[in-house]
Amino acid sequence: VPVQAVCPYCGSLIITVTSFVPGTLSWLLCTTLFVFGCVLGCCLLPFCIRTVMDVKHSCPVCRRELYHYSRL
Repeated sequence: VPVQAVCPYCGSLIITVTSFVPGTLSWLLCTTLFVFGCVLGCCLLPFCIRTVMDVKHSCPVCRRELYHYSRL
């Protein structure tokens, strides 16, 4: 969920921009699915599901990363 904050880099009062990026949990699930036989692209499913991806919060003004939420 985007949050309201003051950017420590540019000093602006902002609402963070969130983006979903693959993290450790996504790669772990992909590897596990591949080992158990999901080799025809099904092992790539964790990279499409937002609930298993990490969340990156960034400033919309200066585009710097403010926080990285890791699922694992």
